Amino acid sequence: MNIINRTNNNLMFDDFIFDFFNVSNNIVPPHNIFENDTEFSVEFSVPGSDKKDFTIELENDNLRVVRKSKKSIEDRSYSRLEFDTKSFEKSFFLPDSVDQSKISSRYENGVLLITIPKKKEIVLQNKKKTITIK
Repeated sequence: MNIINRTNNNLMFDDFIFDFFNVSNNIVPPHNIFENDTEFSVEFSVPGSDKKDFTIELENDNLRVVRKSKKSIEDRSYSRLEFDTKSFEKSFFLPDSVDQSKISSRYENGVLLITIPKKKEIVLQNKKKTITIK
């Protein structure tokens, strides 16, 4: 069972086009999605942020992560900018197997971690069981 991304990833030449025309796009920071027997986890690499910058909303089966930044990078003269603190929004479709009432999150050392536990009855169904042949 997977968490389904609702927003699209950048296309191959998006970076070139945005850099060439000096256009800003809503770049979502790097993120990992992983799963074990009991939960899904989503990690966002967001250095330079504060936990107050984030809003995590759950509506129906849609988990929405938003960073609203009040910091401005225009007041500095960068020779290279590898990460930014601009606003972004990312949505995920959650499967029926998750327990939406127990979703939790924390921000530590530049990483936003969202933990999405699976329902206990689903976890039990996924256990491996050997059936003896009579």
